[in-house]
Amino acid sequence: MPTLPPLLRPRRPALGLLLASALAALAPSVSAQQAGESDGDRPWAVRGSVSALSDYVWRGVSQTQEDPALQAEINLEHRSGFYAGLWASSIDFTAPGEEDDGVNYELDGYLGWAGELRPGLELDVVLTRAAYPGSRSGFDYDYTELEGTLSFAEYYHVGLAYSPDIFGLGGKGYYWNAGGEWPLGESGFGLKAQVGYYDLDDAAGDSYNDYLLAVTKQFGPVHAELQYTDTSSYGPELAEALDDSKLADGKLALVVGWKF
Repeated sequence: MPTLPPLLRPRRPALGLLLASALAALAPSVSAQQAGESDGDRPWAVRGSVSALSDYVWRGVSQTQEDPALQAEINLEHRSGFYAGLWASSIDFTAPGEEDDGVNYELDGYLGWAGELRPGLELDVVLTRAAYPGSRSGFDYDYTELEGTLSFAEYYHVGLAYSPDIFGLGGKGYYWNAGGEWPLGESGFGLKAQVGYYDLDDAAGDSYNDYLLAVTKQFGPVHAELQYTDTSSYGPELAEALDDSKLADGKLALVVGWKF
């Protein structure tokens, strides 16, 4: 995310707690409403999640000044493959000593479709509007992004995201990525890897690569992930237009989430 001017620190983690409480309260009512119906009988499904992160790293760059974050999501899915939802996270774009941008959290609304094109090949296309409520004048980071992901051969995926005005910088952004996720035998553990290339030449005058390697573990509805992320070619132009380069250095982060 941008540090165009500065970014923020989680001064309002209460947002995540509030959303988590709302989602937790909604889950029993949804289950009760759908009781007695099989998954194949009902056309709609409501799903959600809450997560705690030791560091919110997005496309190789910390969005919280390397501090913890809380996240929550809720979406409505139709059996045709169409879905819509809201996602929120505490963030912190303002480094110590920088002017406060007034932003304490990110709120994304999205609309998409996911389905099987043919056996073994799935497509997920989603349009997202990322907003940063409370931003002060001169700190407009809001943007719209269209992303498509092809999943194939059970474990692999490739994707491309496009924004006509990424981070409010007045230029286009393209994010290419490829990766996979594999189970480690019958242990319940998994391995995840991804490589990305963020083309920000038009918006920020430079581009960079990012890398992710993670070990995952499922505990019923609880998902845990220990991830290592890093970047390369994150130069001074990006540090000036976006985040400080230290936020793009290699780092470990722990993510624990509950899905319902």
